Amino acid sequence: MTDLPFALRIGSFMKAWVRFRRGRAWYRGAITRRPFVQWLETPDGQATLDAAASRMRVTFFARARAARALWRHLAAAARDPRVVVTIQSELDAYLGRLQEFAYAAALPQLSVDLHRIVVVPRVLINGAACGAIARRLRAERSFATLAGGDRVREFFLRTLIGHLDGAVAAAMPSPKRPLAIGSEWISVGLDDAFVWRLPMLNEPAWDGHHYVLELTRDPITRAVRKKVVEAVERIDAYLPSLSRIDRNEILRRAVYGA
Repeated sequence: MTDLPFALRIGSFMKAWVRFRRGRAWYRGAITRRPFVQWLETPDGQATLDAAASRMRVTFFARARAARALWRHLAAAARDPRVVVTIQSELDAYLGRLQEFAYAAALPQLSVDLHRIVVVPRVLINGAACGAIARRLRAERSFATLAGGDRVREFFLRTLIGHLDGAVAAAMPSPKRPLAIGSEWISVGLDDAFVWRLPMLNEPAWDGHHYVLELTRDPITRAVRKKVVEAVERIDAYLPSLSRIDRNEILRRAVYGA
């Protein structure tokens, strides 16, 4: 795709769409171009670009002009004040969803001195967040009328959730430096490689999981932290024994119940 404008091809990726600081994920609406340019190289991006270029009255550099137009529409929608408020409210709910999934009986767990430690797959919280944001953005005119339609909307949502997930992961929770996810649980570790499912075509994998520890009246002492580390090691040794069917059933029950 050699006719893309140079400014688009070298778009900055210095800043993520989502930042995480002081225990909170932040979205400002200033999205960067590079993920969009990379997406244009995919089959969905190519199809979207071809369709947009075909509607250009002047065919000279039609694809380059279409790429610029698609980006302008997306960037404008992303910084729409109503969209920013909507997305921020869902980002604020993200860690709370992690806490909610901790109560799913199907998820692997151990007990450490009366503190439960639960494995919460990232695909669960990312999928829930993506669905919630998608439903709310359908009511926003700037996204309902977005140039490029469903393909561009899906690209935006998946990139947003990917950056959100990465921003939270960058906090590197550990037993010594846990991440507060609510009033009753903390994240004490993060795995980014364990495969919970084989995604359908074009679906994000969202591999890995959080290790979340229940807070009780008993304090998290140095001895408890040591036992948490040992418990995580036992869980890590156990998880690979789960069959593909087992993993799918765990995810299904965590979402829908028994």
